[in-house]
Amino acid sequence: MPEMSWTVNIQVSGGTTMAVTADAQSAEAIDTVEVVLSPGDTNKVLDIQPGGAPAIHLLVIKSSFYGPELSYKASDGSSDSLKVTLDAPQVFSGGSLALFDLAPRKLKFTNTSPDKKATVLIFVARDATP
Repeated sequence: MPEMSWTVNIQVSGGTTMAVTADAQSAEAIDTVEVVLSPGDTNKVLDIQPGGAPAIHLLVIKSSFYGPELSYKASDGSSDSLKVTLDAPQVFSGGSLALFDLAPRKLKFTNTSPDKKATVLIFVARDATP
């Protein structure tokens, strides 16, 4: 089983510098999904995992561009979360997944840009067995 750890570095010019590191943890499945969102794509569905939110150790969402034209909703298959603007890279770990207020199994992306394609990369580390 693969071991996964991660670090986020924060550097403020002339100010605070901080590194936040998660200890190594086992993840039964590690998936990377890349999708191109064309201008006008609405609710383009990406499956991220079959289980409940506690199965996810780390979810990272990164895009080739960011702004109010890009958004997504998490879905448990029957209900959707509130819309989230993809205005910067986003990292969810542990309890922060509760912010979706459901067990995310899918992400539904929308690109309202009239002319820009977005390449979105999703990384998920999770348990594969209940």
